[in-house]
Amino acid sequence: MKNIYLSIISATLLLVLTTTVSLAQNHQGYYMHIDYLHIEQSEIMNFERGVEEVIKPIQQARIDSENLNEWYLYRVAFPGSRDTRYNYVAVSISNDISDFEDVHNQVIQSYDGNDMRRMMSLYFNMMAPTHSELWRINNSVLATEDAKPSRYFGMDYMDVPEGMEYAYQMMEDEVARPLHELRMEMGNMEGWELFTLITPGGSEYGYNFATGNYLGNLRNLEFGFNEELIRISNPETNVREFFENIEETRDLVRSELWELVTYVK
Repeated sequence: MKNIYLSIISATLLLVLTTTVSLAQNHQGYYMHIDYLHIEQSEIMNFERGVEEVIKPIQQARIDSENLNEWYLYRVAFPGSRDTRYNYVAVSISNDISDFEDVHNQVIQSYDGNDMRRMMSLYFNMMAPTHSELWRINNSVLATEDAKPSRYFGMDYMDVPEGMEYAYQMMEDEVARPLHELRMEMGNMEGWELFTLITPGGSEYGYNFATGNYLGNLRNLEFGFNEELIRISNPETNVREFFENIEETRDLVRSELWELVTYVK
């Protein structure tokens, strides 16, 4: 364990000396609610029309009432497994975890009685997820704070062993983040975030951390966290040892790429 900490600290010192960028910090300390949705192929057009007519107005009302900061809908362009049970993902972001409760009360001032009952009935019928998750956003850096959301969002789900949480977070904060900032400076990335799963959880769930990568196009997938980037940052880095130390802190459970459908912020 001590060797892991020392290796991470050494890598940190090398990378910080060569990576000095100033980027916008947006979501750090916020919370993220994810609904994983399965929409039948025959219903996709109706679903996306309903998103514009029902879901987005509801989310806008929540934002207007200061109960939500941002809301995004993604299509799962490249699932993390061949038997993935969802094809859309709805992401809500708030600075208060309690804002994910009582949606009805958050929008009641925006609609009269009959319209409210109709809208909420449609809303909960459409937003019936296969499962949901609550996350804390531990670290967040975006290329520009007010930029339009990126076209693609890559979600990497991590399993961090018990007792390795501190080492893993330190690696992401102090080693990975400077490299991702360099990717942003090079125009190959639009943002990066680190998430901790709040609920559900447990060893059988499969993962407890995740990282998010904001990408403008598919081309940027080829310019990821790789040996070339590490060499640019510091040519003297022992790349093999670098990756071995990272692998000791976590297992990458799966990676997915989501494509933005629409958003409200």
